Amino acid sequence: MTGTANNPYLLLVGRILLVLIYFMGGFALLTGDVPTGYAASQGVPAFAVWIGFAIKLFGGFAVIIGFLTRIAALLLILFTLGTAFIFHPFWVEGEWNTFWKEISMIGGLLVLVAVGPGALSVDERNK
Repeated sequence: MTGTANNPYLLLVGRILLVLIYFMGGFALLTGDVPTGYAASQGVPAFAVWIGFAIKLFGGFAVIIGFLTRIAALLLILFTLGTAFIFHPFWVEGEWNTFWKEISMIGGLLVLVAVGPGALSVDERNK
């Protein structure tokens, strides 16, 4: 596929699709519908849940527009590692697939950290 290497449009669409799940999930922060009860049952304090939803919302938005993309992706990686091991441990029956989906998301975010946001981004405009 010639001409697709570092194609700015593919990178833009890929960035958006990769973090859409975080960004949309972060909207619960804006509506006040943050599920602190379930998190508390797993031993996570409410303030940590609010921080996690803020990371999802603002980190997702930052990656979508390509602003401080590598830092935002690293924050989303840390968030996802936490959720994978706290809420979807692979050693619990029924969580195997969800755990590996979380790990796969980390893989996509690592690729983003490695290649950057591409030409259609705030980061590129600010160079």
